[in-house]
Amino acid sequence: MEQTKYPIVVIGGSIAAISFIRTLRQNQNQDKILLVYGEDRLPYKRTKINKNMVRGFDKDEFIIADENWYAENNVELLNDWATRINRESREIEFKSDRKVTFDKLLIATGSGSVVPRLAGVERDEIHNVQNASDVERLLDDSKNKRRFLIIGGGVESIETADQLVRKGKEVILVGRMLYPMQKLFPKEMIDPLEKAMLNKGMQWFPGVSISSIDKNGEVYSTKIKGESKEFDVIVACTGAVPNISLAKVSDIKSENGIVVDKWLRTSDKNILAAGDVAQHSNGIVTGLWHAAEHQGKLAALNLYEDTEAHTLPPYRLKVCVFGLYLFSAAYEKVIPGQFEMVKEEEGDVKRILYFKNGLLEACIMLNDGNRAKQYQQALMEHWDKEKVFKEMPIKPALSFSFGTSV
Repeated sequence: MEQTKYPIVVIGGSIAAISFIRTLRQNQNQDKILLVYGEDRLPYKRTKINKNMVRGFDKDEFIIADENWYAENNVELLNDWATRINRESREIEFKSDRKVTFDKLLIATGSGSVVPRLAGVERDEIHNVQNASDVERLLDDSKNKRRFLIIGGGVESIETADQLVRKGKEVILVGRMLYPMQKLFPKEMIDPLEKAMLNKGMQWFPGVSISSIDKNGEVYSTKIKGESKEFDVIVACTGAVPNISLAKVSDIKSENGIVVDKWLRTSDKNILAAGDVAQHSNGIVTGLWHAAEHQGKLAALNLYEDTEAHTLPPYRLKVCVFGLYLFSAAYEKVIPGQFEMVKEEEGDVKRILYFKNGLLEACIMLNDGNRAKQYQQALMEHWDKEKVFKEMPIKPALSFSFGTSV
């Protein structure tokens, strides 16, 4: 007989969900947990998917934990879609018509791709790379295709372009931004990336918005800055939005995301939200893997009492593309004139450090990936200028080890 009542239910197969479960167990909570996920595989590392298009990947290659881990941690798995939450009765309805009740609930449903409407093509002709099945469909449909149009200028589009170029494909990239990843980096840090992209034969068209595409047989075409361009596959990397449909039909307060307080509680005290689906103070939705992981941890700590408030720590974003390593953390907080900016360069390593009241508040870095964790630590701990330049000079001091001969 199916169990119908659970002390804790988690909806969503995200890193926030797994971090939540892991933290509960680390803190000796052994209550039965029902984990609901809707995809065709166990929860996995989504950030790995479009970065491994060149070699491909097995279905379970990037799972966060296997079935044994869930069993050992008293977690029941349910591959289904939640359709409604009755807050008064604390009952969840599912697509399969199953119903369960809960004492506490975490919503960690992440975000979904924004697929643009383009005149002349159907929605299913437009690929995206948000989920594993999306990437698998793209790889399968494009095995014998040569020319790709990628719409978008953010991280996902650049990573996808890098992978396709490495597979020997011809890539046209168009974006409304003036330069790639404009929201995360200043132009001077992206110049080496644009040069590397062009050196690989890519076509890059900034400041371009596409509204229609023509189709002749299996060949697509559109005009870009007055010139007709042909391609075989359309890929849209035009952003993601929090998956809030469940919250909306369940009368849980939502705006851009599910609105949460500093304890990650929603408008219902028995329901928490974490990760890319959660909207924090000032309307912020984080959208970063490590930020979601952190929120899952805090949701577990705050499940029954106010233990640790969420303070929007400055987690990093890293991008390894076209032979370059790019790092950005808290750049969106930088307001011109309110921060002291220090620019440094040594060989192919560049960085811009942003200080406020003498403390490190944001950082942009190029090609210093071996020290990425140290940059992250410096930001989290808000190192002062003296410590930053002492512990992390632009050119690290050489170290030597001498062996003894016998």
